[in-house]
Parts: sequence; C-alpha cells; structure tokens
Amino acid sequence: MHVKTMGWVVGLLCPLFGASAVWADEPAAVTGSDVVKQMAGKPECGDAGVTVAFKTGSAELDTNAKGALDGVATWLNNDKERTLRLQGYADMTGDSEANLVLSEHRADAVKNYLVAQGIDPGRVMTVGRGEHIDHLPANGRAVTFLACQPASALAEGETVTPPTPLEQPEMPAPVPAPVAEAPPPVVAPPPPAAKPSWARGFGWAFMLGGGYQDFTETTMRSQTNAGAGWDARVIGGTNSILAFEAAYVGSAREISTLGITANNPALVSHGVEGNIRINAPIRRGASLFEPYAYGGAGFSNMRISNYNSNSQALSSFRSEDDILTVPVGGGFAYAYKAFIADVRGGWTATFFNSLLTNDVNTSGTLNYWNVGGQAGFMF
Repeated sequence: MHVKTMGWVVGLLCPLFGASAVWADEPAAVTGSDVVKQMAGKPECGDAGVTVAFKTGSAELDTNAKGALDGVATWLNNDKERTLRLQGYADMTGDSEANLVLSEHRADAVKNYLVAQGIDPGRVMTVGRGEHIDHLPANGRAVTFLACQPASALAEGETVTPPTPLEQPEMPAPVPAPVAEAPPPVVAPPPPAAKPSWARGFGWAFMLGGGYQDFTETTMRSQTNAGAGWDARVIGGTNSILAFEAAYVGSAREISTLGITANNPALVSHGVEGNIRINAPIRRGASLFEPYAYGGAGFSNMRISNYNSNSQALSSFRSEDDILTVPVGGGFAYAYKAFIADVRGGWTATFFNSLLTNDVNTSGTLNYWNVGGQAGFMF
C-alpha cells in the first residue's frame, strides 16, 4: 500500500518538475533599450566650411576671425560629443622651419579662443602643416576646421518591439544584432607643397641691364657728353636681408678736346665691381617686392678710342687711365616666380685719376652718376 501511494506521488510530481525545467531554460525577453545600447554611434567627420585667415607673420586673431569662432563655439556647446581638428598653415614668406612653427601657433590661437568660450580643450586637436599657397585664403595664412560629431542613433527612451515568439514560449526567436553603418572615410589633407627654387632660402639671380650716366666734375663735363652704360650682374641673396653683387660694368661717351684729331673719338670704360646689398624682401605669394641699398668697390680702365698719339703734346688727355671706383646707391626690384627686374640709381667715386695731363694720382676728377634698369631670372 505504501509502495503504490509513493508511486502515485512520484508520477504526479514528474510532469511538474519537467515543466519547471523547461520554464527555467527560457531566455529573457529582449527590450528596445537593449537594442539602443547595442547601437552606439560612431563619429562622422567632414569639412566644417570655416576658415580663419591671418596677417603675414602673425598668429593674432582679428575681429572677423573672433566672430566666426563664436559661431563655432556655439556649435560645439550644442552637443558635448562634437570635436574639432584644426590645421594651421603659413605662406612661403621667410624661413620654412619658422613657418612650420608659425602654423602651429595659429592653430593654437584658435584653440585657445574656443577654450576661453568654455570648450573643453580635450575636444579640440591642433596640428601645424607649415607652408601652403593654393586653395586657401590669404595665400595660405589660415587655419582650417575638420568637424566630428556622433553618428545618428535612436533617440533616448525610444523602444523597439521585440520579435513575435513562436508557438512554444520556451523557444523565442533570437533578436538579430543591429548592423552599425561604417563612418565615412576621413581623407587626410595633402602634405604641404614643396617650395619652388625661386622662393627658397637665400636666392640667386642673374641680370643684364643698361642706363645713362654723366660726370659730375666740371672739367670732364665741358669736354665730354653724357653717355650710355651697361652691366651684367650675379646677385646672391634675393630672398635675404643681407646680399651681395658681382658685376661687369662698361660705358661709352663722346669726347671733344684739343689734340685729339681722330674721327669720332670716344671715351670707353670697362671694369668690375663687387657690392654689399641691404634688402627689404616682401614676399606675397609668387611675387617679391624688394627695395634695396648697395655700396662696394671696383676697378675700371678708361681709354680714348682712335687716340692720335702724334698730337699728344697738344692734348690735355692721356690715352687711358686705370682707376679705383667706389659705387653707392639704391633701387627697387620686383620678381614674379623666376622673373626679376629692377631700377636703380647711384653715384661712383673715383681714385688715382690721371686721365687729364694735369692730374697725377688725384681723386674725384672722373666721379660720375648713373641711372638704369636690369632684367633677368632667379634660380
């Protein structure tokens, strides 16, 4: 009797235990909040359409730049997840290494202004790109903006209806994991363009030119006419404050005096000179504006062509003279890319003059002034 009763109890409890086992294995239902947690957005980045320009050699923000940055600060404050990447640039005026540092300072100046408006400095990254000309305002003296914000996601609190369970409640259909869209690729900016040879460092130029000149001493002016001059120069330091010149110089003028009976006599000179130049180079993109002053020393040979030696006793001139020259003056040069031209004016002092028969190693007799121009190319 006890055995049969125990069997009925066990028989009645087995289905209950079996059902309990099935219900214990049933997975928990998936809610909309669980889906939202799985769909964390990835950042989307792109050009912010904002550019801040600077003056040459400056990292100071002007009024227009601050007004634009106030709008950027408002955009950042509207969403704490938004970030910026600032890229600073400089033009090609001056030294390349100094321009790289200047581009970093410009990016930092923009960041510091945004931080002063309450933006977390960790949300703004900066980088200096150095020299740049094309596709930016102010010939590359600018800071550009790459803006990043979270990708679009479900609004907080929005629910997602779980899938309909199958007929057997203990085996609901699994909810597929959401597929997050890949963010658009961020294209790295191109490296700064290499500076062309005519805009780099020291700078060299070769120039040819001519002009007009005349003696300043009364005796020479009364017996000669004003004449033409010509020159060929190699200039070192076209992009520097301190520069030098090495030149061949020549001139020719008519001479009329007693004792020179040849037809069409002329006083012709050939010489060389070396000058130190002080430049004020102003670079604007591909153009160079450069006032300068110069001074130096040289040697010149003056000779009377078609000189009649038979009448030398009647002439107040010797046939030739070797003199020391000291030229001084100034000018203005303009260059566009590799082309360069200038105008100049000066005065040349002379020493050890003996062209006139009554001058023996005197100074100043052959002093002259000159004006002219030159053109050439830089390399």
